[in-house]
Amino acid sequence: MKFQRVLVVAIAGAVLTLGGCTGGGGDQAGPLPPVEIPTLTPESQPFRTGTAFADGVFSVDVPTPDGRTRTLDTVRHLEGSWARFLPRPVQPDHSSREWLLAENHYDGGILLYGVVSWNVADPTDYLAAGWWLTYPPDVPFWEFESATRGVFLDGPELDPARPPDLPLTGTASYAGSMGGLYTYSYGRAWDELAGSTEITEFTGPVSLTADFDRNRLTGCLGCLEPIEIAPGQHLYPIVSWRDPDPASSPADYDLHFAASFDATGAFEDTAVTVTHPDRTIVSSAGTWRGQFSNVPDADGNPRRVVGSTDVLFAEDDGSHGRFTGIFDALTPRTIAPPDR
Repeated sequence: MKFQRVLVVAIAGAVLTLGGCTGGGGDQAGPLPPVEIPTLTPESQPFRTGTAFADGVFSVDVPTPDGRTRTLDTVRHLEGSWARFLPRPVQPDHSSREWLLAENHYDGGILLYGVVSWNVADPTDYLAAGWWLTYPPDVPFWEFESATRGVFLDGPELDPARPPDLPLTGTASYAGSMGGLYTYSYGRAWDELAGSTEITEFTGPVSLTADFDRNRLTGCLGCLEPIEIAPGQHLYPIVSWRDPDPASSPADYDLHFAASFDATGAFEDTAVTVTHPDRTIVSSAGTWRGQFSNVPDADGNPRRVVGSTDVLFAEDDGSHGRFTGIFDALTPRTIAPPDR
């Protein structure tokens, strides 16, 4: 199955500097100092904001650090637009396009990426996803670490004023993708890399199961297929596809999630664990939050689950990593068959 692309902006992990003592010649080597395990502090990733898509024009409300809102759209703020690089939409009779928007304002700049998938027969039926960076005045766009970051997922089917009519019993399965930023800080076992940090984009398949009897949602990133490195797919203004792949691949990590959802189909929880077949993970922590669609599939289940997550983990040699992203998953009855 080809999974639909999603976008994210993430927060890079801090560099952890570790050192060790080694002996040489005939001297007796002293004991290595104990490995420092970092404190893991995940950050909840809000994803709600106002968007509009009408007559082919897409707009996004961007909250700024001073409490105001600036609205960017694809007419006044267009830097670039593409459709040929996107995979085929997974929903029948849908089209998609991505945009890069920028605003050079007296109070500071904004850089924004957005991708929209919409129903050709009803363009008001759309889903938008993306990220933004809001900069202080006189800070150039390439100094993204000085910017305030945000992600968004929005569309009429996620309107909190029109919550879904959730089933009272039964289960539903969802499959889709998660994308975002992967950060890895190297510990003692990585020799000359110890103390350094590498950052790249990731993408991977996410599978979710909703238990409507228990109001419980569980899922996993990386359990269906390995997580992949995908530099430059979405964050190309700040993460280049020319950058070398990190020495520590995200491919063998699995991220497991669990949460209870309320009557409106919303959920937020910290029940997150990380596993790896070859590395000893001594601690993990995370947050994930999301929303069920208010549009049912052919079986009467919400056709979609979306959300955002921030997951951190630490390993026994002092290495630690981070996955920050957003996800979009659909029921099988919503996804086009492979031969369509």
